[in-house]
Amino acid sequence: MRSFRGFAVVDIETTGILPGFRHRVAEIAVVHVDLTGEITHEWSTLVNPDRDLGPQAIHGIRAAEVRRAPKFEQVAGDLLELFRGRVVVAHNLPFDSMHLRAEFARLAVDLSGYLSGGVCTMRLAGAVFSGMRRSLAECCKAVGVDGVRFHTALGDALAAARLFGRLVAGAPGIASSRLQGLPDVHWDLPAMPGALVKPVRRQAAAIAEPHFLARLVDRVPREGDPAMDAYLAVLDGALLDRQISVSEADALVEVALDFGLHKAEVIKVHHAYLRDLARAAWADGRVSVEERRDLEAVADLLGLDADEVELVLREEQAAPTQRPQAQVAEVSIGGLVLRPGDRIVLTGAMRRQRSELKAEAEGLGLQVVSSVSKKTRVVAAADPDSLSGKAKDARLLGVPVVAEAAFIRALESMKE
Repeated sequence: MRSFRGFAVVDIETTGILPGFRHRVAEIAVVHVDLTGEITHEWSTLVNPDRDLGPQAIHGIRAAEVRRAPKFEQVAGDLLELFRGRVVVAHNLPFDSMHLRAEFARLAVDLSGYLSGGVCTMRLAGAVFSGMRRSLAECCKAVGVDGVRFHTALGDALAAARLFGRLVAGAPGIASSRLQGLPDVHWDLPAMPGALVKPVRRQAAAIAEPHFLARLVDRVPREGDPAMDAYLAVLDGALLDRQISVSEADALVEVALDFGLHKAEVIKVHHAYLRDLARAAWADGRVSVEERRDLEAVADLLGLDADEVELVLREEQAAPTQRPQAQVAEVSIGGLVLRPGDRIVLTGAMRRQRSELKAEAEGLGLQVVSSVSKKTRVVAAADPDSLSGKAKDARLLGVPVVAEAAFIRALESMKE
């Protein structure tokens, strides 16, 4: 085979099994292996699939990460260069090929010939070890490949590359017969622009996003009260599920910047918001343990010191019972409150069965509908940073997107 450089071991994580059901690649990795079986290069990136992420419990990819990742068309040129002059290798090659063909077909690039000339380590392992189980983990275990982080594209690609090297070295006769006669298509690839964007890799689980306040300019407050209504409206929606997603943090920063609000002014609004919650907590003359925890959770989300909770609770306890006109449009202890008749939309692969959640919600008098409108109360999502069409529509219309756990808590509250 002319211009043969070695092998390109590829692995992908996807939003689902079948491209025909609009499932897309969400992460891809390519590992180069030379003719001796040594790993010479590795490359990986998350991919924005422009839809919900499907089984997140399996692949562990968060929407907060992929929404800032490149789309497939932005890395297609890089992939072609990573494949050029190399035979593609993958564990369960038919699955990876199916999705890669579909992604490139969307760009009017036919990669079926190239992918048909690849090597499947799952089949190769079965030929070398009679009765070998199919999974990558089992194959790696059989040949002594350990220390692998499975269910990430790069981890699986590195594992498959090491597995491939062990199989070729351990049974050169069988491997050689399998590698012979591969179609000479590895160099016949189109040219596409490359290096358009930088790859975006997964963050370690322990790495947290910096607080959104860090992205606002810290200046001396202006004289007079700024118009805060737009910011407060976004803040109300963001705090319904008692977490601020990356999408919501972006929206808060955008509104603050659009209105020219400085960090000190935003912190002032956060203090006022916490104070309104403290007033609501004292409305019945007592503050429960749950209410105090809720205040502490909100304070943390807003970047306020924990001591601030004790301060506002003491001050509001001693304040007159008549509550002044609140600056916050909608404030409630515990976050999301649902009432019979509210319209709800569900999106994403939730931990509980969608049909079960729908039946429970409708049994409590909620309307579970399939599309988002201005009349929608909330969109409950498997991931509040979801990239699904429903979540996108909600953000355009200003409808809050809340986490599944918050939605379930609201359902439980309706039963009390």
